[in-house]
Formats: sequence, C-alpha cells, structure tokens
Amino acid sequence: MEQAINAIISFATEYGLKIVGALLFLVIGLNVSKLLVKLIIKSKGVQKLSEDVRKFASSAIGFVFKLVVILSFVAILGVPMASILALLGTAGVAIGLGLQGSLGNFAGGIILMIFRPFHVGDFIDTGSYAGTVEEIGIYYTYLRTTDNSRVVIPNSVSSNLSIKDVSTHETRRVDFTFSVDYSSDIETVKKIILETAEAHELVMKDPAPFARLVTQNASSLDFACRVWCKNSDYWAVYFDLNEQVKKAFDANGISIPFPQMDVHVKQ
Repeated sequence: MEQAINAIISFATEYGLKIVGALLFLVIGLNVSKLLVKLIIKSKGVQKLSEDVRKFASSAIGFVFKLVVILSFVAILGVPMASILALLGTAGVAIGLGLQGSLGNFAGGIILMIFRPFHVGDFIDTGSYAGTVEEIGIYYTYLRTTDNSRVVIPNSVSSNLSIKDVSTHETRRVDFTFSVDYSSDIETVKKIILETAEAHELVMKDPAPFARLVTQNASSLDFACRVWCKNSDYWAVYFDLNEQVKKAFDANGISIPFPQMDVHVKQ
C-alpha cells in the first residue's frame, strides 16, 4: 500500500502539473479560437464577401484553429511531435480510404466557394430537384423546394452536376404549348394567343410575345407561345396565360382536340 501511494505521489508530482496545464491550455485555446473566428468573420474585409463564403470560411478557419490547439495540447503532455505526425499520417490514409465520400464533399465545397456557380438565394434546378439555395456548407448544399421541403445535396454531387440557375438574370422566358383541333384556322389561333399574351400586364413588350404553329400531331395542331417577364413574375404569368388562353379559345369557338382514330371496316 505504501509503495502504491508513493507511486501515485511520484506520478502526480512529475505529471500532475503538466496534465493540469495541458487541460487549461486546451480549454482556453478552444475558447480563444472561437473568439478569433468571430473576430475574423466580423472584419471589414470578410464582411464584403457573400454570406455563403463567410459561412464556409468560418467553418474552415474554426477547424484549422481547433486542430492546432489539439496538437499543441498533445505536445504539452510530452508526446513527441514526430510520433504525432507519423500517427496522423497513418490515420489520415486510413480515414481517407474510409471517408472518400466526405473528403469528396469537402473538395466539392471548396470548388463551389472558388468558382461560385450559384449563390445563396438563387433558384436552381439540378434535374432531380429544384429549389432556392438556403446554405452552401462545407459538405452539403441545402435547397428549399417550392413545397417547402428541404433537400440536402452532397457537394461532391452539386459541384459536378449540370445545374440550371434561373436567378442569374432579371428576366426569364415562359414557354407554352397550346393544342387545337385540326379544323381550327391557324391565323385565328395565333391572333388569339398573341392578343391574350400582349394584354397581360406582367408580360414584357420587348422582346415581344411569339406564337407559331410548331407541330402537326396525330390529333392536334400544336402552337408554341413564348413570352418574357421578370423572374419574380414567372409563375403568375405561367398560370394566368394557361387559364386566359383556354377561356379565349372557348369564347372564339376554338376546340381542344381529343385523341382520335379512324376505323375502316372492310366487308
């Protein structure tokens, strides 16, 4: 018992202060790193950057500061730095093999921050999902869809996709296809579509609305209509013109076709 007590006293004397000092350094270092990150992010130069870049920079800088504090903590305990670096190298290879997806997401996040193919607040279409960009993080991009759902896309995917960004320009073209019966007069149909489009207050006059016969289908004549409007007015124009053109067709006796088949009976 006496030997055990002496061993504990000897250990406490030799390593106690070192352990306490290392723990104090760890606690203070982590708090100081948080404070430094806040000061850097609030600096004038960083505040000039966009919100998505600031968030990404905050996460990246915070990670670096924490890593430095933890490595210093281990070094204060007396662990040789050569051993730490060798261990980190071995662990890095193992972790890299096991976390290829996460590392790919991290690299994708850096690519998104550097080349900025889209920004927070943009409405984008990835082909699978369409929505407003809420956040571009280190690993994931977050979208809010039109039905108020949240979609999480890995940055390794979003940095390699062909993405349609409809928020880049102030104006946007709205495309329609209107189908009518084969007995309908082409010029009359074009006139009805153009007059309806030109009468809408949200449709731009320049470029002027366009309407032409585009396809002669098996049971219908298909007319393409293209109008321009402000980005914010896209859906209002889309729904309004669909309804208004149908009403105009009804008022002018233009019928909407149904699939038809001619059957010839041989005696």
